[in-house]
Amino acid sequence: MNTGVSSWHEALVQIWTSGGWLMVPLLALTCFIYYTAIELYCRVHFHFLLRAKVHQRKLPEITAAKTRHLGLARQLLLTQASSMAEVRRHFQEVRNEYLPAVNRRIRFLGIIITAGPLLGLLGTVTGMLSTFDGMVHATGDRFDSIVTGISEALITTQMGLLIAIPALIILSLIVQRRNDLVHAIARLERLNAQLALRSGCPVKRPARQAQPQTVSVS
Repeated sequence: MNTGVSSWHEALVQIWTSGGWLMVPLLALTCFIYYTAIELYCRVHFHFLLRAKVHQRKLPEITAAKTRHLGLARQLLLTQASSMAEVRRHFQEVRNEYLPAVNRRIRFLGIIITAGPLLGLLGTVTGMLSTFDGMVHATGDRFDSIVTGISEALITTQMGLLIAIPALIILSLIVQRRNDLVHAIARLERLNAQLALRSGCPVKRPARQAQPQTVSVS
């Protein structure tokens, strides 16, 4: 058992040293990406509207269920609405409360995820430059210089892709949960509109356009 652990440790150390100096910023970027992704996923996934599954419930279920999260969701309803325009303004404020911060974090996460493969590409360039430099200026064993440069180029590229691919999967899950949150707010808005109409809330109808009068020529 200890032999297996030590062999894994030696392999990781060898990979780390073969990757060159770019392994340090890649490690820092990895920690930052996954901390941001997990924090954002938890923020959206555990939102009380999604915990209540408002986006999956029919409107009568929202009014009838008595769970704690649905109680919090019903508190967003504007029960004293005097017009449909007031309902729309209220839920626009609800969207402005919950969605812009999530949208900004999603865009930021997409940007830093893109930086992973770009750092790997930078490692490819520096590794190939080291390879060519070893082929031209090496005074000792040129083969070792060439192998070191190629190893640096391949390992950093591989690490950049290994960072980005799982992070993109997490980002897609975050976007899906964000869309569920949008649907939950829209469903509450429809429920609030129904309640407002039942309580006699006036609905403005578009004004009818006057029909042009025809003049008969006798």
